[in-house]
Order: sequence, then structure tokens, then C-alpha cells
Amino acid sequence: MSLIELKEVTFSYDGQPVLERVSLEVVPGEFLALVGPNGGGKTTLLKLILGLLAPQEGVVSVFGQPPAKARGRIGYLPQHAFVDPGFPVSVAEVVLMGRLGPGAGLGPWPRRDRRAALKALEQVEAADLAGRGFSSLSGGQRQRVLIARALAADPELLLLDEPTAGVDPRGEKDVLELLAGLNSRVTVLLVTHDLHFVSPYVNQVACVNRRVVLHPTQEVDDELIAGLYGRPMRRVRHDRHLGGGDCSHA
Repeated sequence: MSLIELKEVTFSYDGQPVLERVSLEVVPGEFLALVGPNGGGKTTLLKLILGLLAPQEGVVSVFGQPPAKARGRIGYLPQHAFVDPGFPVSVAEVVLMGRLGPGAGLGPWPRRDRRAALKALEQVEAADLAGRGFSSLSGGQRQRVLIARALAADPELLLLDEPTAGVDPRGEKDVLELLAGLNSRVTVLLVTHDLHFVSPYVNQVACVNRRVVLHPTQEVDDELIAGLYGRPMRRVRHDRHLGGGDCSHA
């Protein structure tokens, strides 16, 4: 059974095609990396799955229904998940934002929401940060908290747009290991540019550049990456920080 299915989907902005006749199937339990050049359609693809955009052609279904109807079963970390670091808000309060929905009202947070927020922090191994100010956290800690916010509604599908942007190599590794652990309970789609860095963690790679082509992780090599980005890529080792591994840069 497919969790996500796109059939011959086309989407354009102001007449400029971003995705053309895209077909994609994602099954439950998948950990899928979406990679490709800037402007290739990765973020647009996520927004179509969320129902924030509607295709001009083709069909998108999530959990067997239109995406907008399935949105309550999806956790989403946007590319620019903004929380003003100068605003005096605690980690717990940031995670509780993930419990906001159509039925949310004014007043104190219900106990069930507080329990859900704490559970989400426990899932990302950050329960000890609950009382800390969000502004006091490191970049890697902030990303963990924002992932917890996406998990607070107990989703079955997690969509993350560049979740390691602005995080140092050590923090990037920690976030990816966290997501790999969460993948035992939730299907994960991850947009990234660091293909070599994420390839040890994901099951499949979707190359997105107007079209979408799926590759098992073991097929990812320098030739495939050069073809996707239209130029050679160089690998940069992170031995000092990570004890091994590499990632790709233009």
C-alpha cells in the first residue's frame, strides 16, 4: 500500500514549469532523501504532498486521500522554520506550537498537549531542555527542538526541508542519526544538498530536477551526482569532527 502517490504531476509558477509529469510512490517505513539543484522542485514537491499547493496536472494522494485531508497525520519542518531567538520563549513552548490546530483555543495548554510535547522532546532526546530558553540553545539543539515540534502531533509522516542547514558537521551527524532512529516509527522524507553525507542513513534517493528519478542508496556515486547537478562535485572529508565520512559540494 502506498503512503504517498504522485501520478503524472506537473506544477508551474507563473507559467514556468518546476515539476513536469512527476510520478512517485512512497511506502510506509521509507526514509527517502530528496536531492537536486536549487530550483529543481524539491520544496515544491513537499508542498504538493502537504496540500499547500495543487498540481496543474496529475494527481497527488497521501494516505489514499487528497493531501489537505491528510495534513493532520503529517509533521512538517519547513526550510526556514523561524522562531525569533530573541523572543523569550521556552523550549517546551516552542514544541507546544506543534499542537496548534483548527480546534485550538485560548487559555492554558491542556494536559494532553503538555504530555505530547514532553513525549516529542523525549523522542529527540531533548527532554532535559524543556525549561531552557530557546535562544540559549546551540544550532544542533535548536534543530532537535524544531523536529520535536513537528513530532508533537504524533504524525505518521515526517517531511523535513533542509533540517541540517546551518548546523555544524557534528550536529548534522547527530540530527541524521536521530531521524534514522525515528524512522522505525514514522516515514521520513528529507530534502538535502549533502547527498554523500546522508546516504549512509537513507533507504532511497529521489533525484529532483523537474523530473523525479528514484535510486537505491547504493547506486549513488560521483557520476550520478555530477549528472544531477550539471557539474562535477568534490567531496570534503570531516574526519576531525566525525571520525570519517564525506559530503558533496559544488
